[in-house]
Amino acid sequence: MDPPRSDVEPDVTVPADCAVVPRTDAGFEVFYRREQAGQVRRAALIVGSTQQANDLVHDAFIAVYRRWSLVDDPGAYLNRCVLNACRDALRRRRPLPTALPEFVGDRADDVALWETLRRLPGRQRAAVVLRYWEGRTEIEIADVLGVRPGTVGPLLTRALRTLGKELS
Repeated sequence: MDPPRSDVEPDVTVPADCAVVPRTDAGFEVFYRREQAGQVRRAALIVGSTQQANDLVHDAFIAVYRRWSLVDDPGAYLNRCVLNACRDALRRRRPLPTALPEFVGDRADDVALWETLRRLPGRQRAAVVLRYWEGRTEIEIADVLGVRPGTVGPLLTRALRTLGKELS
């Protein structure tokens, strides 16, 4: 019987709903395939550009890969890395692009919502995306944004008031 070859990656197949991914390069590949598209959509909604979101998410995956064997919860670590990258991008105050991201439809309602959403301040936009796009609780949003839970409600209230005024 031949010894196992070390140059061949093991076949790692993990169901999509499985939260635990093996801490191997193949496990990271599974994690990447499962998380990448959703992270790019979330980042694009926050920063306003699919291209910039792709770059930010790519850099976040590099950070996760470097700590792959050390991080207890790679999904949470990735979420934090992506959101921190989005916040840094917003702090640089580059003007948001006017082009619609690929996943925003071309209906008038979608365009109006996108235009209004992109004009919200960064933390308000992030809170709206995390709450209504991802369905996170206020406590989870506070943790991701690095604010107190009592801050999330006013952020959402102000954002929804602005969205309501501009869309009506």
